[in-house]
Amino acid sequence: MEKVQFVVNARKYFEADAERLKQAGENDEVIVTINFDEKKADFIWFSPGENPGNFLAEEDDFYAVVELWEELGKPGEEELK
Repeated sequence: MEKVQFVVNARKYFEADAERLKQAGENDEVIVTINFDEKKADFIWFSPGENPGNFLAEEDDFYAVVELWEELGKPGEEELK
């Protein structure tokens, strides 16, 4: 399976989601997982000091997440090789 995972600031991740953007704290982060084989993407949103393992992953739009990943310079790309 070809997957990539990276961390991004929540405000950057939710730029196109006005409701979540309003809720995102200055230092909140999002762990993003992209599964290229299954064309799926999900994320875990958490605040500093919280354990991201305590939150369920939420599915997101695969193509929009891949576009963000490319915009960010493809972080975690080395995991694909």
